[in-house]
Amino acid sequence: MSKKKRVWNIIVAIFMIQSALFLMIIPDVAFMIIAAFVGIMLTFRGIKFLVYYSTHACHMIGGKKILLVGLLMFDVGVFSASLIDQAQMIMIFYVVAIHLVAAILNFARAVSNKGDGNPGWKIDLAQGIGNMAQVILCMIFAGFVEIPVFIYCAGVIYSAVIKIIRSCKKTAIVYVQ
Repeated sequence: MSKKKRVWNIIVAIFMIQSALFLMIIPDVAFMIIAAFVGIMLTFRGIKFLVYYSTHACHMIGGKKILLVGLLMFDVGVFSASLIDQAQMIMIFYVVAIHLVAAILNFARAVSNKGDGNPGWKIDLAQGIGNMAQVILCMIFAGFVEIPVFIYCAGVIYSAVIKIIRSCKKTAIVYVQ
């Protein structure tokens, strides 16, 4: 990771922490803001994957995986953006489902990295545990809108701290001769 990318990651992480603390102050409105943000970000990320597929990945081995991930993210983003004004319980379960998938992917990445001897498996495992804790706590306190907002904001702060740790960690440089 370049120095510019490290600095940018730290700036984004600080912004994430500030945003989460701000949303904790206004939990009633924060739920709608979080739902809109998740929907918009998933939609744009899906579009990014689809553009990448159409320009580069269609010629790569395993490029169809990028197409499927892009379509899934785009679909999930548009669907979640359309649910913003719906019942809050539906959105809570929807956000829980997204974090459940993220936790499963983190656990799978940790197992794969540990099998390859990569020391980064511990951070992936920690992120998976954090996502799974968010899922469990949101399911327990789903009846109260404020508590899932606090849990989600705590998860954003946790992700920001992990982002800062990853940015400050030294990476090995491989020289090809």
